[in-house]
Amino acid sequence: MAIRRSAAAEIEVLLADLCSGDAVARETAGARLTVIGVRAIPHLIVAFDRAASAGARVAILKVLEATPDRRSAELGAEQLEAEGADSAVRAAAIGLLGAYLESPESTRVLDTLTAFILDTARPDALRLHALDVIERALPQVLNPLRPRLTEDPSSAIRAWASASTSTGTPLVDPRLAVEAAAAGEPADPRFLRELVPAGAVDTPLPTLHRLIEVACDREAKASGTPEQGEWLAVRGLVHLALARRASRVAVYDLRETLARAAGPLPDGFAEAAGLVGDGACLESIAEQLARAPVPPDSRQDRWLDDIVRAGRAIVERERLTRRHAVMKKIARLSPGVASTLLAPASRQ
Repeated sequence: MAIRRSAAAEIEVLLADLCSGDAVARETAGARLTVIGVRAIPHLIVAFDRAASAGARVAILKVLEATPDRRSAELGAEQLEAEGADSAVRAAAIGLLGAYLESPESTRVLDTLTAFILDTARPDALRLHALDVIERALPQVLNPLRPRLTEDPSSAIRAWASASTSTGTPLVDPRLAVEAAAAGEPADPRFLRELVPAGAVDTPLPTLHRLIEVACDREAKASGTPEQGEWLAVRGLVHLALARRASRVAVYDLRETLARAAGPLPDGFAEAAGLVGDGACLESIAEQLARAPVPPDSRQDRWLDDIVRAGRAIVERERLTRRHAVMKKIARLSPGVASTLLAPASRQ
């Protein structure tokens, strides 16, 4: 039976809100689409395919998780297996698949999750997330896997398997680990880097803001040691997690970090700036470009490409032109940099 035009139109309006950068509108639309239920599923799947941002895709998968349907399970499996899929989207796909472990789709879902867990090339955080999802729904199913996982190349997976064998409960829940680190509990930044992409997907925004502050403090205390760089990398990933959820709560730290950077920053900073950065972030990017070495080495060259892309995204989002004060300031710093940033953002 076809959906009435008025109902279909309502769903399209809600999908536009769900895929928008407005966190409140997105949350409201998600709740409403969940109530609409199975009628919205075809629209959600189409919207997923055309969604431009990882945040929008994650939001769609969250709605589908609450609406059991074979088509939703198929989409989750496809995203988990897709090459190059965003880590936050994969984390949401794992959550979606977990909702089907006690459904008629359970056999295929379990096979998909198990194959993902056993693939040692996958990120530890996502493998742990998949283990946790199965453990919560079908704990006995993992018993045959535990001996194999105790010999896994990943220390995090080995620790999970050893703890599970002795206590019957999972050792690591990515979200709980993120929340514990944000509360100031001791944390290994290298391990935390693996957990943030999955753990930050639905962690409250104030908690992620606190984790930024904790990481800054740990970074300062580790000055001159390898751990300093690890905490900086954690901070970059948290900034990206916040940006993908359209939150500007820590833009001040993003802006200051870009301004102080003496060289390329870890992954997350440039992309976050492109998503939520403001005019002050653009100035920091311009300063980085103006003082870049010529010719740059390969690492510097990648960093410059990343911040140019971020800067152009800010210019486009804020609708900046040469007449705006921030662009006039950048032009005084370097006319060439201003022209570079005003060039159209590339579409990929």
